[in-house]
Amino acid sequence: MNNQVYSTENILMETIALEDNITLKLFDDSKRLPDDRLQVTLTARLEIPVATLYRGETEALLPPADELRAALGDPLVYEHKNVRQFVGAKEKSALLESLIDTFKAKVLPYIARHDFHVNYAAAKYREHKKRNSWYPNDPPGDTTAS
Repeated sequence: MNNQVYSTENILMETIALEDNITLKLFDDSKRLPDDRLQVTLTARLEIPVATLYRGETEALLPPADELRAALGDPLVYEHKNVRQFVGAKEKSALLESLIDTFKAKVLPYIARHDFHVNYAAAKYREHKKRNSWYPNDPPGDTTAS
């Protein structure tokens, strides 16, 4: 029996323009599995340029742009995945359409809000700072202080 997973399709299904010239892309990242089965995956990918985060009222919520870029990179990437296992090949198209419709009805209104991008960046930066407080950059046993 061959348990090999075949290649990912990774097909751009749809592009949705949001405010501040930010684009949401919906991908079909399905994988072919043995015995004519599929792992159907819808991936929504939102790339948020750091420069779009800094508008008058939002600057107080975020660190300086250079610090944010150094910590999280530029652009920031938000991904949302919906995965269904062992789907028949004949059912794939209908399932993908259903996943897209559900995403647009439930998730898109949330990520299309004007404050989502800033709040997402602030939350990711807080996570980064917390993670770095657990694992400081100084090697263990280094007692030299400047």
